[in-house]
Amino acid sequence: MYYLVMDKKQQTVDTYNRSAAAMAKKFNSIGGRVENVEKVFSYATKENSFVLEIGCGNGRDAAEILKKTNHYLGIDISEEMVKLAKEQTPAGEFEVADIETYKFPKDVDIIFSFASLLHSNKESVKRVFEEVYTAISPGGLFFVSLKNAPYQEKAQTDEFGTRTFYYYTIEDLKDLAGEKFKVLWQDEPIHGKQKWADVLFQKRDQ
Repeated sequence: MYYLVMDKKQQTVDTYNRSAAAMAKKFNSIGGRVENVEKVFSYATKENSFVLEIGCGNGRDAAEILKKTNHYLGIDISEEMVKLAKEQTPAGEFEVADIETYKFPKDVDIIFSFASLLHSNKESVKRVFEEVYTAISPGGLFFVSLKNAPYQEKAQTDEFGTRTFYYYTIEDLKDLAGEKFKVLWQDEPIHGKQKWADVLFQKRDQ
């Protein structure tokens, strides 16, 4: 089972690396998550917040975030995507990193995960919530956006290649977050034909 999981993961990473330029073109044509960025920052209480983006891709949303702060770090498992991000958004700081083994920096104020944890299973997402809780500052914010359906694993092959996705409901995310986070707002928008689960979590006081 371990090797099967790793094969699916590597297959997904290979797809992003091989098709990075084509994917970036598609992502840019869709446009950034401007409304989400605006709304999350409306809850921020600190000037020039330290922002971490999980799964920064080609830097599309980094450009929007950098309009609100100059203290930004984006991570992505795809080396080719990170190369594009550095070219497209030179004002940001970007690193190649695997969220499953990533050591989070301390005192982060806001963490964004736009359609990135959808490649992680429940065990990995639960670990991310635990790491986020340790990493973010008191009252810190964690925005998560995932494809919305009862929890399931699904392989998808399209013009870019094959990727493995994991679907979650809002209740799934709340369960994985546990009592250490409270929900500030939630939504189930539809983009194209896909319903999404968008949740803004806030770290509870210890």
